[in-house]
Amino acid sequence: MECSRVEMLKKIQCSNFAAYDMLLYLDTHSDDKKAFRMFQALVKKTKELKCEYEEKFGPLNQFSTAMQDKFNWLDNPWPWEKEDNK
Repeated sequence: MECSRVEMLKKIQCSNFAAYDMLLYLDTHSDDKKAFRMFQALVKKTKELKCEYEEKFGPLNQFSTAMQDKFNWLDNPWPWEKEDNK
């Protein structure tokens, strides 16, 4: 099942939040190997979700355009003009 742009953004936010939360835990429990493996998996999942989003909907931020053939951050439609915002 295809996800909409908004659904993909929510998945990225959830995965990124979980990775950041695990990072905070590791700040005080750096010897927890299981937690570190979970952190690694969450970071990998977040990266995969971001790549999938950018393939379908374009760059998430200006720096993402560096990995593309041209600078397309300002290409139409602008973020507030996309179908999910109507």
